Amino acid sequence: MVRPQVLIIGGGVAGLCAAIVCERARVSWRLLEAGERVGGRVSSRTVDGCTIDHGFAVLLSSYSEIARFIDWDALDVRALRASARVWTGERFRSIAHPLAHPAGGAAGLFSGLLSMRDVAALLPMALGAAWGVQIPDPNARRGISTEQLLLKRGVSRELMDSFFRPFFGGVFLDPTLGYDAASFAWRLSMFARGRATLPRRGMGAISEHLQRALPQESQSCLLLRRGAQSIESDPTGAGWAVMDSAGQNHSVRQVIVACDAHSARKLLPSLPARRWCRTVTMTWRTKASSCPAALRRPELLLDGTGRGPVNHAVSPTSVWPDHAPHGESLVSGSVIDRELCELSEAELESRCRTQLEGWFGSTVGEWTHVATERIAHALPRQHPEDLALRPSMCHASGVWIAGDHVSDGSIEGAMRSGRLAAESACAALRGA
Repeated sequence: MVRPQVLIIGGGVAGLCAAIVCERARVSWRLLEAGERVGGRVSSRTVDGCTIDHGFAVLLSSYSEIARFIDWDALDVRALRASARVWTGERFRSIAHPLAHPAGGAAGLFSGLLSMRDVAALLPMALGAAWGVQIPDPNARRGISTEQLLLKRGVSRELMDSFFRPFFGGVFLDPTLGYDAASFAWRLSMFARGRATLPRRGMGAISEHLQRALPQESQSCLLLRRGAQSIESDPTGAGWAVMDSAGQNHSVRQVIVACDAHSARKLLPSLPARRWCRTVTMTWRTKASSCPAALRRPELLLDGTGRGPVNHAVSPTSVWPDHAPHGESLVSGSVIDRELCELSEAELESRCRTQLEGWFGSTVGEWTHVATERIAHALPRQHPEDLALRPSMCHASGVWIAGDHVSDGSIEGAMRSGRLAAESACAALRGA
């Protein structure tokens, strides 16, 4: 096997993007992936003819990194509505992006979900997020929580609890509103400037397209079921020696550690420990003819009461009907409360059904459980104190760090970090 110039550890979207950058720069590379497939947390699987994503997620059309690596048309995406319906304990009330759907924004006012005070507070935020001259820096750290920011802007506690907490809690997988205000501002801008979309083949299609962006002759450089065990200085002084799980030693000049924060710290113990947000996503199937009307629209349903356990629900088949066999619909419900995520599958599924029966009626009892996606390390937590622990991309001479724990905790952040780490590694090789 020809000795590569760059060794990439981790085959998630950050690692795949790093490989693509090396390939385009004509720099030889090799990628070690501990699992049986590439893609990491961005994956999908088929269960009984249903497309099941590894946790509910969306791809924002405003993400700029996607266009660097994937043809949007080839990815084939459809958008959810730029609106949501909030369960208030008695019924659903609508709220919409006021710039994308002015009538929907007014509906939120008339439904009682928005007050005039909230409208006055939200409109400048919406205008700035959508049309501001400068997009917020995704790597910035403001040092105050989102809750503090919203209070400062005059948003009522009622709207924070009924809408912001479940909506952005689903985005950050954190119901506390404790995430840094800079991270919130960037995401608000991304939602304001784009649409939330789902690929036809599921979120795993992103990873598949990234892998296919690598030439066929380079696919042999993707070594699966080969996790990295250690990183040491090469005794010959030629760079770094990486031992993999098969006992093979890889001697390289540049290393990109593109695995998640937990795995990266095992290889580089000096990295700071990070706290994680977790999630459990339950998926059920039902006859399309008996699917509740609220689930037939490609729209997010939010728990505005905070009682849970389901924080947000959606029907993937309202976007892509072929995610389930003909004549059937899928329902996805996501849990983000840490304690509830620890419940057994049977107990949690029972509680979710009970909650959704309150939303949709007794027909929920007839739904068939399809899959449970339990993700302990779903996203790195992004409170101000967490962002202060983000490691530098340059860990040591010739060792670079990539992943959503280095940049923003999103698909966009992971892709950007992989690109930047690879560009730095390639530049270092050229300058040697």
